[in-house]
Amino acid sequence: MPSLLSYIVGPILGLALFSSFALSAENSMREPAFQENFYGVKIRRNRSWIVGYYGSILFSEDRGATWTIQQSGTRRALLHADFINDDKGWVSGSYGTLLHTENGGKSWLRQKSGTEEHLFGIDFVNERLGWAVGSRGTVLSSNEGGRTWANRSIGEDTILNSVSFVSPERGWIVGEFGVIFHSKNGGKGWIKQKSPIEVSFVSGESQNLFDLLFPNSHEGWAFGLDGVILKTRNGEQWEIAHRNGASLNSVTRHHLFGSAYFDGRLWAVGERGAVIVSEMGKGAWQKADVKSPPLSLNSIDFGPDGFGFIVGSKGLILRTLDGGKSWHRLTLHSQGAGKGLSRSQ
Repeated sequence: MPSLLSYIVGPILGLALFSSFALSAENSMREPAFQENFYGVKIRRNRSWIVGYYGSILFSEDRGATWTIQQSGTRRALLHADFINDDKGWVSGSYGTLLHTENGGKSWLRQKSGTEEHLFGIDFVNERLGWAVGSRGTVLSSNEGGRTWANRSIGEDTILNSVSFVSPERGWIVGEFGVIFHSKNGGKGWIKQKSPIEVSFVSGESQNLFDLLFPNSHEGWAFGLDGVILKTRNGEQWEIAHRNGASLNSVTRHHLFGSAYFDGRLWAVGERGAVIVSEMGKGAWQKADVKSPPLSLNSIDFGPDGFGFIVGSKGLILRTLDGGKSWHRLTLHSQGAGKGLSRSQ
């Protein structure tokens, strides 16, 4: 079955080509690519981090007005970022890559994950307790801020794409075949919940869930293949909130890779420039008024006052300063070695 990487990178740079591609980049002198694919964005107050291909980490401390390249120390793909405050953050990536900073990214240190599996999702509950998930059913946990990681894998050869904990005890994982796992005891045990779209491996059908969003401790959404959206009202039962894009009158037929919540509105982004939005509590989803080229949009995040970013393939960055009412594209340019990046809009 295809992985998340093969969907968001595209057929030319799929997972099958990842090993040789990453290896050649590892030995090159090329600086982290700010015009390559971006996979994740994270905002803390006025600070923003964007992660992507070739170990790229872009940083802005002024809501995207200026940008610098932070040195990640790797050329492997960085897929997801999570920060618990302005200084402490983690990034997960391909081939078991886990990075950590305690100074807002001025320096990044590699953490030993104990695996070579691709880590698609990472979520820290607090400064000490964190989770990462990835290919071949990989589930890792740390209660030391990532200094050591323990293998908590579920025992199934299933790609896991996203993990979300709403408390130290309660968390969810979603992934390939439409599976949903839930823990009520801090990950000591994982129970497979009934997913309305789950299919078996032998069925030959494709169902994938790529992202999880919990705006509060009980209501959650899962986003996936062909625009499918699942919802839970209590964290126990899941229902289809938006059907597969093959249905009539579908708001989108495109895969949904990233999601975010701000000021009572739910957002989801995906392939071919798909951006959809819903008023929380109303249920209906509609296409957002966003002018984007038909590229894969892989992640979205908002700051507390409504500034936000959408990032995607080929260096695409969209910014809003008004809670998503309007979005504008940022284009970054190198100012030379050690001089940071300039932007045009």
